[in-house]
Amino acid sequence: MTVEAYIQYRTGTTKVPLIIRNMFLKPFVANSLRSFWNYWNPGYGFFLLFYCYAPLRNIFLNWISLIITFLVCGLLHDILYIVPMIFVDGLGFVFPFITVWFLTIAIGILITEFLQIDFRKTNQIFRPIFHLGYLTGTFCLTRYFDLLIG
Repeated sequence: MTVEAYIQYRTGTTKVPLIIRNMFLKPFVANSLRSFWNYWNPGYGFFLLFYCYAPLRNIFLNWISLIITFLVCGLLHDILYIVPMIFVDGLGFVFPFITVWFLTIAIGILITEFLQIDFRKTNQIFRPIFHLGYLTGTFCLTRYFDLLIG
């Protein structure tokens, strides 16, 4: 599957304005936390699915592959701010905030799947509240860890 075909599959369109709109709307009405991430940023998701998660599934159990994929994703995001901070602040410790946040998100996904929590019977109007609440909650928890360490 090509990146273009994958993006069309995830967003339901080939038109760029609709891709962008759907990239931000579809995740928030997704019926589970895992589905949220399947829809979020489909271009980056393609890379993570086919070059990280799928090969890892051949070696590890699915849940371990999911955690490693989220760690890789977080680390790739963190590199964008950790490397410049090392140059500015010297070689001191920089808390890998996004990596820890994404690890927290991955653990939450696994817990909700284990508990069989989904939003299929929830009105689509309320689903964005749950997704935003989850993102905010995991962000705050990660910030708490950051403050404990720092």
